[in-house]
Amino acid sequence: MSNEKDVGGVDVDNRKIFTDMINENMLGKHIPAIFAHSAEFSLMKVGSQEEFNVLKRIKTFEEVKEAIPKSNNPNKPPVQVKPICLLMGYMYEIFTKEELEIEGVKVALDKILRTIPSYIDIMLSQTMMLSQMYKMGRSPKKVTAKNIMCIIQFSQNLMQGGFVNKDAYSQLPYFDEAACKKIKSLMNGKTLFQYCMLPKEERLTISKNLFDTEFDRKFAEQEKCISMLPLVKLSMSAFVEGEEEIVVGDILTCKLRVDYYNLDKGQKSGYVHSKHYPYLKRDNWYLIITDETFTGLAAIEKLTVTDNFFEKEFKERIQRPGKIAFTAVLTNDSYKGLDQFSKVEVNVVPTAANRTVYQYAKEDIKAIKEPNFVQSAVMMEEEDTDDDDDVDEATEL
Repeated sequence: MSNEKDVGGVDVDNRKIFTDMINENMLGKHIPAIFAHSAEFSLMKVGSQEEFNVLKRIKTFEEVKEAIPKSNNPNKPPVQVKPICLLMGYMYEIFTKEELEIEGVKVALDKILRTIPSYIDIMLSQTMMLSQMYKMGRSPKKVTAKNIMCIIQFSQNLMQGGFVNKDAYSQLPYFDEAACKKIKSLMNGKTLFQYCMLPKEERLTISKNLFDTEFDRKFAEQEKCISMLPLVKLSMSAFVEGEEEIVVGDILTCKLRVDYYNLDKGQKSGYVHSKHYPYLKRDNWYLIITDETFTGLAAIEKLTVTDNFFEKEFKERIQRPGKIAFTAVLTNDSYKGLDQFSKVEVNVVPTAANRTVYQYAKEDIKAIKEPNFVQSAVMMEEEDTDDDDDVDEATEL
């Protein structure tokens, strides 16, 4: 272990450890084993027979077996099974109350749960770095949007107990399995985000069909929760200023805007509301630019909220005719069902029949020389054409 510390006080060597293990075939079930190789978890040994018996029982569950690496790679140190079993046992709610009181289990699980948010932050950072290195020809690992999403979805499931409570509505107070089924019927299948965006009066009417007892208290708790959720709206547009059609040689302007509904100007998002994660944590938003299949990755950015909205603008000179399509995904690392998607598709024609010659400003000319996600989106289109035969449509996160 190194004496240098990283985000959250974990060992800085974890960056190299995680980077070596991240690849384009990474799925959510691989993440616990990656964590187990960390500088901290690799030292986590079984301390008693009582603890050993608990881990042995946890290991018999199929969900846990899936997370334990099958092959022995002589080039890698043996993985510690203890942190994998403890993490998966917690996320699948396998432990009994008595098992959670065993000192070795309690201490190790506390350390795991406090440390993993830092590991996820490091993994996302290193995955973003690998994506940039691949574009520059400095890494053979073609990291995709699916890889990014599988890390974020793992984080969501840890924060909200998503491996057991799969319905996003279960994040709200007093929403058990029966209430989740009932509200989906009342909402005609609409999402948690759509429910939270309804006027309070409409939610009041719907809630009267959900809570049989102590309605006033339960509804008040629900409204407090909704008022603190990080509700956002993502919008994206692509255009050539002053023109109706897009022609080869034009400068394409892409605008992204994120509006934060529950934040006033100058406010920051608070701590995560969770029924399952016992420690304080702030949520984060990640903006991903990809294609329809999530096999490309034009750009990814962790948003820093300093206002009640976020705007970003990109400019790029279009070099070839044809369709340019990209999808923006705004995903939260701590909540399920609040993610936002926006798709833009433009058709570039070789020449325009009637076009006034436009003199571009110097700052626009300077902006298009800097690499950005529009250029990457064009490259994704070209790569998709070349790699169509290599895409496995059955791949899941």
